[in-house]
Amino acid sequence: MKKFIYIFAGLLVVPAMLFAQSNVGVVNETGTDHNATIEQNGKLNTSYVTQTNKENTATIKQSNYNKNLNTYSDVNQSGKDNDASVEQTSNGLLVPSLAYGSLKTVVNQSGDKNEAVQVQGPHLQQGVTYGEIIQGGNNNYASQHQVKFGNDARINQSGNGNSAEQAQDTKLLPDDEGSFNKAVANQSGNLNLATQEQQGATNDALIDQSGRSNKADQYQKGILDVVRAYQSGNGNTSTQDQRTGFNLAEVNQSGNNNSADQSQDVGLILGGYNKASIDQSGMGNSSIQKQFGATSTAIQIQKSGIDDDILNKAEIRQWGGKNNDAEQYQTTCDALNDAVIMQNGSSNSAIQYQFGGSNMSSISQEGMNHTAVVTQTMP
Repeated sequence: MKKFIYIFAGLLVVPAMLFAQSNVGVVNETGTDHNATIEQNGKLNTSYVTQTNKENTATIKQSNYNKNLNTYSDVNQSGKDNDASVEQTSNGLLVPSLAYGSLKTVVNQSGDKNEAVQVQGPHLQQGVTYGEIIQGGNNNYASQHQVKFGNDARINQSGNGNSAEQAQDTKLLPDDEGSFNKAVANQSGNLNLATQEQQGATNDALIDQSGRSNKADQYQKGILDVVRAYQSGNGNTSTQDQRTGFNLAEVNQSGNNNSADQSQDVGLILGGYNKASIDQSGMGNSSIQKQFGATSTAIQIQKSGIDDDILNKAEIRQWGGKNNDAEQYQTTCDALNDAVIMQNGSSNSAIQYQFGGSNMSSISQEGMNHTAVVTQTMP
């Protein structure tokens, strides 16, 4: 039997230093061949590690000299070959000054060969930051990297072979504006992939996936952007990219092999306040939404039958202005529908209705105050 426990904080060697530093480290291991390492510096650091069965590894490193105290970590692993690594830092520079202390991380893994990585830092501005990883099953991977202050990241995975990655403010310079972002990734099933990256302030991102081999990517670089992705079934993919502010993007997909792509960015005028929605059910639907401007709306609703081929294709592109509205509605059972809307200007409206199969429609509008409606039905 081999057990390796390394704890540095003065709590075992020098009791007086332990009291002064208020460091607490607790390790509880059962089974064989576990490896736990705890290193704490600063004031009021707390860490717990519990490992069961065999060959689990937990590495924790915490540093916070700030007078506002706090820092917390909890790792609970069950099964074998699970790996958790937690690193937290603060070093006393909290911005803004009202963001007192804290830095909290929780890892809970059950099953075999799961891996969780958490890093908070290194911009030395963390305060009231929180990270959580909970995994059930085998061979799951989750990582969280939070920089600056007030960010909130949560991952919850069940099943096998799932992967989720979250990054908040990691590419910002120390003086760049950021923080108070929230990211949540929930996955159940097998071989699902979720990626969330937030570089800005007060953004909100959610991924909720169930099934097998689904993939969702979210990127936010702005202020007060909201993005949502809900996917159930197999082989669905969604990509969402927001780079301005005050935008809302949502994807709902159920079935198999559906794809959704949303982009909201600054156009020729100041962008923001755009709304984009994709709702797809069935198999083989494809939707694209590109918004470059302000206060525009894009809606796509598609339903297909039981064939694995792409049956509905929809594309909306809006740029160069504001107050544009585009809507596409398609249903089919056995043949391809294709709808395209292109709008360049302001205050334009385009709506397409296509029911049945073998329908094709394209609307292109440039300028201001145009309206177009297309309705097609194929029995």
